Amino acid sequence: MLGRQLVFFVTGVVISTCAAGAEFRIVGDFGDAIQEGEAVLTRSTAVLGSSTEVARVPIVDGRFVLAGDVTDDMGRVSLSARDPDGNAKGSVQFILEPGEIRIGYGSRVAGLTVDGGHYNQRVIDVWRNTEEYRNLLDDYGEVMAAKADLEEGPEKDALTEEAIRIYNQLNGIRRDALRAIAESDDDPLASLFAIEMGGLGGTAALNRLDQLQASADLPTTVDALRSRTETGIRMSETAKTIEVGVKVKDFSAVGLDGERYRLGNTLAENDVVLIEFWASWCGPCRAEVPTLKAALEQYDDRGFGIYAFSLDDNREDWEDASVEDGISWVNTCDFQAYDSPIPAQFGVLAIPMNVLVDTEGVILAKNVRGEGLLEKLAELLGA
Repeated sequence: MLGRQLVFFVTGVVISTCAAGAEFRIVGDFGDAIQEGEAVLTRSTAVLGSSTEVARVPIVDGRFVLAGDVTDDMGRVSLSARDPDGNAKGSVQFILEPGEIRIGYGSRVAGLTVDGGHYNQRVIDVWRNTEEYRNLLDDYGEVMAAKADLEEGPEKDALTEEAIRIYNQLNGIRRDALRAIAESDDDPLASLFAIEMGGLGGTAALNRLDQLQASADLPTTVDALRSRTETGIRMSETAKTIEVGVKVKDFSAVGLDGERYRLGNTLAENDVVLIEFWASWCGPCRAEVPTLKAALEQYDDRGFGIYAFSLDDNREDWEDASVEDGISWVNTCDFQAYDSPIPAQFGVLAIPMNVLVDTEGVILAKNVRGEGLLEKLAELLGA
C-alpha cells in the first residue's frame, strides 16, 4: 500500500530505508529555478475535488529524492514544488509506478517536467514529445513573453486571444492522444491511467472502466476514480437545472466561529445575494476576493450580501485562507469538498462558481465575476 513505507533522500543522504517490493524512486532536480523549499506528493481521493498528501520532502540546493513502495495502488499523482514561504512554484501530474521517475524544471511556461517510468512514457510522452506539441509550446511561450511586456490595450488583448487559441490547441493534442490510449485494447493499465489523466469522462469513462475491470486485475485506485466519475455525472445533470429564473433550495452550514448560518436568513436581510463557491486551494477563487470586497463596499447599504461556501476538506487550510484574504461576509464549510450535498444541489463541477439570487432565492445571474459582477449589481441596485 502506498505510504506504508516511504524513503526520503536529500542530496543523496538516506534518511530511512524501505523493504523490498515494487519500489519507486522520484528524483528531482530543479537547478536554479527552485533552490529551497519542499516537494509535496498528493493523490486524488474518492471525493471529487479532494486530495490527500502522500509525502513531502525538503528541496535542498534544487534537488530532492523521494522513494517508497507502490504495490496495488499505482496511478495518477501530483507533485508540487513550494518555496520556503509555502508559495506554489509549479506542479506536474504523472503515474506513480515502480522504477525511477525524474522531475525537472522546463521553463516558466512549461513548468515542471516528468520523465521515466514505463507508463509515464506510454501515457505522457506519446503527446508531449511530438514535434507538433513542442512547436506549439514554443509559440505559446513567445506569445506569453510578448504579452507580459505590454500595457493594457488592443495589442495585449489580441495576444491574449492568441494565447488562448494556442493553449486550447495544446489541450486538444493532449486530450486526443489520451482518448486513443484509453480506448485501446492492448494494455488495460495504460487505458486506465489514460482515463485517470483525462482521456475519457462521464458515462464513456464508466463504460470503459467496466470493460477494463472485466478483463484484468486493476489497481485499487480504480475505485476512487469510479467514485469521482459518478459524482461528476450527477453534478453535470444537476448543473443543467441551475439556470436564471430557477429558485434555489435553502441550506445551512457552519462558519469559522462555529455558528450555523442559514442561506434563508441572508436572503431575508438583503435584496440581492451572491452565493459564492470557493476553496483555499483555488487560485482564481481567491483572485476574486478584491472584487467581492469592492462589491460589498459599494452595495452593502443598498441590499447586497454574500454567502460563501468553501469546498475545502481541511479546516486549517480554510481558516488560514479566510484570515489571509480578510473575508468578512458569511463564510461556511462542511469539509466534504465535492462530496457535500450543498455544492451537489447547485451542480458545482468546478470553482470558482457562483449564482446571484434575489431575496426569494430566484437566480438572477450565474457565474458573474470581476467587472461583470459590478456591472450587474449596478443594473439591479443602481449605479
